[in-house]
Formats: sequence, C-alpha cells, structure tokens
Amino acid sequence: MTGTASTDRVNRFDIYDPDMSRDLDELLDEARSGGCPVAHSAAHGGYYLLTRYADVTAVLSNDAVFSSGGGKSIPSRQSIEMPPLDSDPPEHREYRRLLNRFFTKASLAKHEEAIRGIARSLVDGFVGDHRVEILNGFSAPLTGATLCRVILDLDDDELMAEAQTRVAKIGSANSPDAWAELTAFLQKLVQGRTTTGRDDVFNAVLTGTVDGRRLTELEKLGVIIVLFLGGLDTTRAAITCIVRHLALNPGLEARLRDTDWTRSDLDEFLRHDSVVTGLARTVTTETELGGRALAAGDRVLVHYYAANHDPAQFTEPATLDFERRRNPHVAFGLGIHRCLGSNLARLQIKVAFEELLGRVQNIRLAEGAEIEFAAGVARQPIALPIIFDEL
Repeated sequence: MTGTASTDRVNRFDIYDPDMSRDLDELLDEARSGGCPVAHSAAHGGYYLLTRYADVTAVLSNDAVFSSGGGKSIPSRQSIEMPPLDSDPPEHREYRRLLNRFFTKASLAKHEEAIRGIARSLVDGFVGDHRVEILNGFSAPLTGATLCRVILDLDDDELMAEAQTRVAKIGSANSPDAWAELTAFLQKLVQGRTTTGRDDVFNAVLTGTVDGRRLTELEKLGVIIVLFLGGLDTTRAAITCIVRHLALNPGLEARLRDTDWTRSDLDEFLRHDSVVTGLARTVTTETELGGRALAAGDRVLVHYYAANHDPAQFTEPATLDFERRRNPHVAFGLGIHRCLGSNLARLQIKVAFEELLGRVQNIRLAEGAEIEFAAGVARQPIALPIIFDEL
C-alpha cells in the first residue's frame, strides 16, 4: 500500500460516536482523499472503511468475495441471522422469491388508502397547533403504523408505539440490550400468531418454504425483524430529512407541490441525505480493494453516505441539485441486496408529503431550534421542531 497514512480520527472512525457524527462529512473527505482510501479503523475490533463510490459499488456487486453473512452491523450485536439481509446466494434468492411479490408497486397499491388515512389522521392532530416536532409527531408514527399493518398486520396503537421504541434503540445505540428487547418483542408476536390463509407478508413467512423446506422459528423471526427494522428507521429518517430541507429552503415547498416530484427529485433527496449510513460485509477470500490487501475474515463497512458524496461520481455532492442528468445513487443499496422495501418507502414518502403539504404551508424551523444528527446506522435529525401556517 502506497500513500500517506490516514488521520488519527479516521483510524478511530465509529459511526456510533456522536462527536464523529457531527464532523461526518469532514471525516469522510479525509478518508476518501487520503493516500489510503480503504482506511482501517481500530474501533470495535477493527474493520475497513469504504468511502469511494467505486469501492462501494465493487463490493456490493461481488457477493462471492464480500459476504453478507455474520451480521450487517459493526460491532455485531445480532442474536440471530436476519435473512434475506444476512444471506448469500443461493439461499438469498429463495428468500427474495418468497417476499418480492409483496413489495411490487402493484401489490403495495392496495395499502395506499390506509397509509393516507394514517397520515391524514396525524396531520389532523397537530395542524391546529401550527407547530409539531416532525420526527416523533409525524414521521415515526406514520412509518410505524404503516409497517404494523403491511408487515405485521397489526392495528394496535400500543403495540405500534412499543415497536417504534424498540427500533429507535437499535438505530441510535446498537447495544446488546436494544437487540434483545426488539427480538423478544417480535418473537412474542411471531409465536402468538397462527396462519390466516390470507395472501400477505406475515402469512407467507409463517407458511413459506426455502429450498423446499419450511422456515425454522428462528428464520421466521429473523425475516420479520429485518422487514420491520429495515422499513421503520430508514423511511422515517428520509421523511424527516426532507422536511428539514423544506424548513431551510422555503422555495422547495412549491416544487414539492408538483405531483411529479417523486419521479426524479426524490432520488436527489435520497442521494443527498443517504439515511442508511453504512452496513458491513465479511471478506471470504484473500483479495485487494483500492490498493489495500484484504484477508478472509476481514470486515468492511460499506459507507453508502460516503459513496453518494464522492466528488469523483457526483459533481458538487454536498449540493442538493435537482438538475443532475444521472443519479446512480446507492441509497437503496445495489445488486441482489438492493432494498426490498424501496417501493414501500417511496409510497410512504409520496403520501406523507401529499397529506402534509395539503394542509400546511410556509414550513420553517421553530425559534431557537438547533438541528443535530443522530449517530448510528440511520442518519436523521434527533428532533426537528417546525412551525407552519395552516392552509
């Protein structure tokens, strides 16, 4: 390996460190532009940090060398595997075969009116106050209620609130206790449910097969955990981040009132904010990446946010630019592990802003509000208090 050594901060890089989260862009620039772009961090037992778009896409396109097995977080806190996120071919294909049809645009369309009803009810609850803390007052309850219906087939406010609390702990702290709490909560739901005969996600997990066999109880639980965890923290973060842009850039409201904004502008929001910062892969065999020799068993952190802010791929990446001709972002991942729930996320975001902007205008930050982003896998404001005028 040639070139200068990484900075001390890069050598200690940890996505769960709040201080590093505050300087995230600066740190990633240091790692990306240094003489050793595949930097090594000593945090959590040691791993390699991938910040360049070319390296990230290379890893995401090579599941044979960079395995999804062993958990997707650093440090690994999972008590069980979570397929299909943690599975490699050929098993991965079988899990996706079981689930894919429930997440097509056509299949999800039947849920739109229910999602719209949830969003409308939430806006009804705060519109007269002319203010709301958008994360906990709108984004989180909307995505939580949506997933409880689409994934868990639940219609219970207390259970939905409990589910949101469990997932929030995973996104911010990644502690063993947080994983244990979420696992126990969803295990209770899985064990307490029987097959319904309906053609829905939950029933498919309970009765489906992989390679001709029924899923084990742990596999069922793992699938439900990843569907719920993957959909809640990420989509609420995306909605909250877009509201932040509206509050800081008044001219954006008119643009988002255009019903076609989700066809192209949404991808620029997703690229710019990249709410899933990074997930891990495990090297399966000796290889080289970005001039760095890697050995079997090495862990790499695929930093999606860094890749989406790589100036070698995106001109002026820090700028929210809706005129980009090409936007091959990796906010939803790439390859066989591209986000299963991307269509559901897009649908929720579309409905959320149609209902919100149908009732409010002139969104701005509440007086004295200071925006701080959470550390962890999901990058979002810790809180976003806004004020607005009622339409």
